[in-house]
Amino acid sequence: MRFESKLYNSDNEDLQLILELLEKGKTAEAMEKLYSLIEEAERLDNNKLVIEGKLLLADVYRENGDYQKSNEIFYEIIPSISTNFAKLQYVFFKKGGNFQLENQIDSAKVNYEKAISFNDNVEKNEDLKAKIYANLSGIYYLKADYENAIENFKIAAEYQKVLGNKEIEAGILNNLGGVYYMQEKYNDALNSFQQAFELVGYGQSDLEKQTRNSSYINIAYAYSALDNFEKAFEYQDKFFSLNDSLSQELKYKEIAEIESKYNVATKEKEAEIEKTKRLKAEYLSYGLGLAILLLLSGIYSLYKVYKLNKKNYKLQINQKQLIHKSKIEKLKSDSQSKILVATLDGGLEERKKIASVLHDNVSALLSAANLHLYASKKQLIGNMPIEIDKTQKIILEASEKIRDLSHKLISSVLLKFGLSMAVQDLCEKSSNSTIQLKSDSKNIGRFEQNFEIKMFNIINELVNNILKHSSADNGVIKLEQLNGQLQVVVFDNGKGFDINKIEEKSGIGLSQVDARINALNGLININPTDAGTRIFISVPIVY
Repeated sequence: MRFESKLYNSDNEDLQLILELLEKGKTAEAMEKLYSLIEEAERLDNNKLVIEGKLLLADVYRENGDYQKSNEIFYEIIPSISTNFAKLQYVFFKKGGNFQLENQIDSAKVNYEKAISFNDNVEKNEDLKAKIYANLSGIYYLKADYENAIENFKIAAEYQKVLGNKEIEAGILNNLGGVYYMQEKYNDALNSFQQAFELVGYGQSDLEKQTRNSSYINIAYAYSALDNFEKAFEYQDKFFSLNDSLSQELKYKEIAEIESKYNVATKEKEAEIEKTKRLKAEYLSYGLGLAILLLLSGIYSLYKVYKLNKKNYKLQINQKQLIHKSKIEKLKSDSQSKILVATLDGGLEERKKIASVLHDNVSALLSAANLHLYASKKQLIGNMPIEIDKTQKIILEASEKIRDLSHKLISSVLLKFGLSMAVQDLCEKSSNSTIQLKSDSKNIGRFEQNFEIKMFNIINELVNNILKHSSADNGVIKLEQLNGQLQVVVFDNGKGFDINKIEEKSGIGLSQVDARINALNGLININPTDAGTRIFISVPIVY
């Protein structure tokens, strides 16, 4: 669990120890110590320590996805810090973030604006102020209030400039350019994108590379809108790695179809050649038979003809058996595919039911049990039975495991925010020191829930294949809604693979992907090369 250490500060050694436990992932132990510390501070009327402890407790609930509980604790703190403007600004910023994560945009806006109202009373603290203005600009953008979004982006960028955070300032300028672009102010957008690029230059850190990459494609779009296509293609080429380009990607489906037609034509030509060879062989056989008829006597000749006819009859029977067997194998394959899809669909429904039960029922019961134990501890006088503390620890650990299991069964990000955000979250969680995965979505809204889950499972399987088998250090997942179709492009710069060997092995992962896409009436094209692998998927959208 990671906390914004620049925003949360405390000199208390016990709180520092709890923070270290949280950083190490020992949440249950940290929560037990934190509740005990707050209780002891309340008993000693140590208001400062109570406030600092509850601020950390609210952050813990926030990091675990319980935004409502986090805000409840913030509400408790506000009366105690009515004259501490720095802490008030921090609390309203955090409350705004909780509302934004729950997609309550108007409530988030009110809290961010309240946090900004304390600026004149809070010296320095530019880092927090920059974050508030950046988040508020995002809220205005979602509400299509572009003028206010621009103004707040500019203020956030100025704060980052003062702090010397060039990479973050560049990211904000890229966002600012995006708002200008939405307003069709393409010259302003281009200027903002170029400023972002100049800030990071050709730095080699991961953040500098990512920001520079975003600037490249943004500049390309701006030049394109200004009808300067030469510059647009120049920056487009800089963006796409491995000689890739936007025109190649937009034409990828057409290229895949042409390639498929070429393969079919090639196979038909090979079949025609085999037919010609077979006819030549038959003509030779007839010629030999004629020579034998001329050389041998009548009885012997009749016998040979009899044998030849018998052999041909047997071949015809074998051929019919092979055709019949082929039809049976196809029916068997289709049946297996339908069984696999039905199994996957059944598993999906079961996971949804189990996740719902765990999150809505079991988790709620454990929380209630913990509250009863906490209330019991308040009422006990004298020595506290050690079994109560142990029981609370067990309940907290069980709650954490149930929450993790619920998220593994069905992605909470997918259910709350949709496919685009879930794929972005998947890329962030799958990236590490050896591979960087990025996502890029265009015109992606919310679809029918089961459809989103099925597509996410397909993408998740392809990402697992990249991580396990590709030896790549970069991968990209692109999503686009186009003419009622969801198009997915997955490519990496790994070592590629032999498509024929993969088809022979019929791995369960690719079988699931292929079966799911067929069930959705979609198509998939896999194009492995020595420079990496590109997979194209197109599926009719279910709204």
